Amino acid sequence: MSMQLVLSGVSYAYPAAREAVINNVTITFPTGWTALLGDNGCGKTTLARIACGLLQPDAGSVTRGLVCSYVAQDADEPPEGLADFALDYGRDARELREAFRIADDMPWRFSELSFGERKKLQVAAALWSRPDVLVADEPTNHLDADARAELTVALARFRGIGILVSHDRDLVDALATRCASFEPGGIVVRPGGYSAAHDQAELERSAAAAERANAKRELARLSAEKDKRAHEAARADARRSKRNLDPRDRDAKGKIDLAVYTGKDGQAGRLSSQMDARVAAAQERLAAVRVQKRYDGDLWMDAEPARRRTVLHVPAATIPCGPEGTLELPELWVGNTDHVGIVGPNGAGKSTLLAHLRVLLANAADAGLGVEVLDIPQELPAAARDALVARVSDLAPSERGRVLSSVAQLNSDPDRILEGGRTSPGELRKLMLAEGILRRPVLIVMDEPTNHLDLHSTEALERALAAYPGALLLVSHDRRFLSACTSRTWEVRDGHLTEK
Repeated sequence: MSMQLVLSGVSYAYPAAREAVINNVTITFPTGWTALLGDNGCGKTTLARIACGLLQPDAGSVTRGLVCSYVAQDADEPPEGLADFALDYGRDARELREAFRIADDMPWRFSELSFGERKKLQVAAALWSRPDVLVADEPTNHLDADARAELTVALARFRGIGILVSHDRDLVDALATRCASFEPGGIVVRPGGYSAAHDQAELERSAAAAERANAKRELARLSAEKDKRAHEAARADARRSKRNLDPRDRDAKGKIDLAVYTGKDGQAGRLSSQMDARVAAAQERLAAVRVQKRYDGDLWMDAEPARRRTVLHVPAATIPCGPEGTLELPELWVGNTDHVGIVGPNGAGKSTLLAHLRVLLANAADAGLGVEVLDIPQELPAAARDALVARVSDLAPSERGRVLSSVAQLNSDPDRILEGGRTSPGELRKLMLAEGILRRPVLIVMDEPTNHLDLHSTEALERALAAYPGALLLVSHDRRFLSACTSRTWEVRDGHLTEK
């Protein structure tokens, strides 16, 4: 019998939250990769941590006795067992270091590494421990295209129970044999990777929408029929009444008595009461059809491009990059409606380039030639997160309403996003964008905008940024995302920036 991990009737609530994030969930994880899909904050990471034994559920049971390894979403802390992995010169450890191109000194200077390099160490150390259960929470965050390919191959070789929490559509397609999707009615498991599960969910959604339309039509028809029969029953009652008859009109009395005797007078009333039952059944059928709510709207209600044709001029320059390297920049212009994607491998100098562009933007602002810029960094320090939540909480009701409406359009529950203690990193990015829109920026700069975002949110952000009327500078490793919302590409590689 093959190994499996079973969560049965599991519930969990965070101390500060009003309701449970996981509520009476039962799910089985077999050998192979299961992807957890769902919106930011729906409980994917919480469920994964419960499965791994890192969180104890408030109720329910979890299979014990399995060795679990957890690759955390953030890469702030060195992973467990990193020193042991670094000191192991056996074949498995050597092959992993080679596969991920991990130099001998990298484990010993973890805090100096880029987020992408830290992520590779996290995953390699987890695979090296040969667990029964491996949970990978957003493993491709910060990774360049080559490292994503290496990671995909390494994770595909894993033969245990794999639980994948990821917004990376290509990775989910490559690894997952089934997807467990967090939906309003509970967790729904569908076979296949992201594309297959997504197509199946869309089929179910359109079938549910058609069923709902049919149920509405049927309810309207039955309600009209019920009204008609109620009128007939009322007319029959009026006909049956002897109250207004002339006491000497024996003929009319005889007809009424005959109708009562043959039961014809009660037929309309009985038909009317049968209709009550049929209308109630139609109402139940309509209430039973769930069509998942989608938020659509215009994020950029009053946004428009800068009046000046150029929002950023980058003079040709050679700038320091890394401990000893340099980055050569040609002369570049960003027009007021240009959407530019910035790509390149980890460590090539994309962050250095962004820092240089920020200096140019600040200098232009000091010279009175600045434009309104919304700059959303790769990671937000805790103090900045608290300040952002406090700022939004203190807004006037109409502005706060607009921010929360924008958050809803980016696929997050607006009622919960300001709740203390559990605003996820993905939700914070959305909150930053939604709050920043109030200032009507003409240039938006985002570093790895899809990190920490769930799949629906990535698609929502993709649509929103593609429709943004101003200028965009996006640094991303997600080529599918960039091709949807940018039209120019700057590549940083081998000490040079080139336009593709």
